[in-house]
Amino acid sequence: MASSSSSPLKFIEKALLATGPFALSYTDPDQKWVIRKHLTSFLQDIPNFELSTDTFNHNNGTTVQLFRLDGSLRTPQQSTAVQLTIWVHENYPLTPPLVFVIPPDSMTPVRTNHPFVSSSGFTNSNYIETWEYPPCNLLNFVRNLRRVLANDHPFVQTDSVPTKTRSVSRPEALDRLVTSLHYDMLAIMERSEEEIESLWRLQTEVKQRSESVRKIISDLETERKTLKENVLKLKDDADVLDTWVERNYPKAMKATTSRDVGVEEMFEMEEEKKVLVVESLAADKAIEDVLCTLEEASGRGEMEIGSYLKVVRVLAREQFFSRHHHLFTN
Repeated sequence: MASSSSSPLKFIEKALLATGPFALSYTDPDQKWVIRKHLTSFLQDIPNFELSTDTFNHNNGTTVQLFRLDGSLRTPQQSTAVQLTIWVHENYPLTPPLVFVIPPDSMTPVRTNHPFVSSSGFTNSNYIETWEYPPCNLLNFVRNLRRVLANDHPFVQTDSVPTKTRSVSRPEALDRLVTSLHYDMLAIMERSEEEIESLWRLQTEVKQRSESVRKIISDLETERKTLKENVLKLKDDADVLDTWVERNYPKAMKATTSRDVGVEEMFEMEEEKKVLVVESLAADKAIEDVLCTLEEASGRGEMEIGSYLKVVRVLAREQFFSRHHHLFTN
């Protein structure tokens, strides 16, 4: 790495004329003349920058020998100076310079979400984005960068972009507009993320409610089928009862011509044997229902297994005798 220690102009001319391993990556004679002119003008206006030559590594892996400027910019609005490293691109002035902001120490990183300076320090302002030679040059770029950093310092937190009404140049106005739009975009993105998170929570809640509704509908459908089966069974029982009444009602009317016949009398058995058969069947059915209910309660954990087995044993004995009595009477 070579640096200028005496006359910057002599250093520039010597570097541009160097050959062999010390040759710079500027090949066109007209390009060298423009670079000589722009560097001289820059160092005259901003003499605190140090000029040198060094190796620059592009992101694609290519290596070039370029002019390098190291110095600091201090803005009127901020007391903290900004240290810069400026590389004069091998295609300058058609291609803008490469500018990096250097943190003052390892504990002071570039502010998060800065509109023009990335976390690596690479600077990409609106002036660079709209670079066009000959209107644009190195010196005017650094002047513009000083105003940009005054509006939005890379290491000092600022609440908002200054809103002074003094007249400004078109590039500065564009920089302010880009800065304002940048922070508006960040605010919109933050609100959008909150809304998206809220929608995700709402979607989860709706999904849970939907599952609950599906379960309710499924339970209602099961209950509807059960009720339909019970209705059909009751209809069959009613048909059997109607048939029995049609067959036995005339007999009952003949036997009781002098008084009204009650409902109980209509179904009163003529023989004691038949009464016992009906009672045994009813007892058997009742015990069966109780056993089913006890099994469901045991399955749900509402009844201890010991108590369940004890009760089932008693009911099974009663059901056995009931069925035995039914078979015996038949």
